[in-house]
Amino acid sequence: MKRILVLLTGLCLLFSMVIVCFADDIVHPVKRGDTLWDISSQYLNTPWKWPLVWARNQDITNPHLIYPNDLVIISKDGEKTIIRIVPAPSPETEQAPEIAAYTPEELSEEKEHAIVVSPKFSTYIYSPNILKGSGTIFKKQDIGELASIDEVVMIRKSAPLEMNQVITVVSRVQDVKSDSKVIGYLYKTIGIATVDELHGNIAKARITYSNQEIRSGDIIYDDLASIRPFTVTVIEPSLTESGKVVDFYGGVSGSSALDLVFVDMGKRHGVDRGALLSISKETVLDQGAASFRDFQGLALVLQSLETSAMGLVIDTKGPIERNFIVSGAPTE
Repeated sequence: MKRILVLLTGLCLLFSMVIVCFADDIVHPVKRGDTLWDISSQYLNTPWKWPLVWARNQDITNPHLIYPNDLVIISKDGEKTIIRIVPAPSPETEQAPEIAAYTPEELSEEKEHAIVVSPKFSTYIYSPNILKGSGTIFKKQDIGELASIDEVVMIRKSAPLEMNQVITVVSRVQDVKSDSKVIGYLYKTIGIATVDELHGNIAKARITYSNQEIRSGDIIYDDLASIRPFTVTVIEPSLTESGKVVDFYGGVSGSSALDLVFVDMGKRHGVDRGALLSISKETVLDQGAASFRDFQGLALVLQSLETSAMGLVIDTKGPIERNFIVSGAPTE
């Protein structure tokens, strides 16, 4: 499996030692050397849909590792092929999986599988507007400009705060642009603090957690959810047109695995959180008479605005640059 990155962790098992099978299902025992790349290629006609297979099989916490005697269940739902993987029994249990029959109605009531995005990535906020928050940090209490855990910062508040109230610190990271036009703003939740003192419109707060230095100009929120992972259900968007990469964060001349990319397609185009997007480089020849697209990577959408979205690059063949073509997950 090419450059597959362990960046998302699985949720708990939905089914425990139970295989859901129908008469027309294919049951394929995993052989030594099989990977999700191989399984996706064999049954979905493209290896690049391995994240979909992974997301639907939460037993697999590491996509590098599926084992001989694991069972691959291949089902048909109309024109759609569904793949489920049931791990072989562990040596501790030595219990063979039980074959259980579910009616389509019962199966449809089961919750969709989801994947959990690490706080390393879930702390980013893609906003269409400049955030104001409940106040702004204007200085550190002690000498220096950068503050971290157990240090005290001074806040000029714009909303009421209370003693011992827990607040969240957010930093503006980047203005997201399409060509030269700003289309959004990238922020990151970088810390948590507790209010120690209040004097008029000034508050003192002690930092209890930070994942980077806190400085003057960072904003605070009194109602923002605490730093935590979030769940994403991986989906294949039904796109009627292509878009392009307009900006990126994390790379120098281009974006690579574990970087963020921004695309000019959003909810209005059918791109929602969890959408799996294909990114390609387009080569135009003979003054536009011919053009070819070369697959460059995959991005998982973490946040979607009305006409743009932020995605996490989960696989690349090379640097992803501005103006690369964005479409649905590849089918070839």
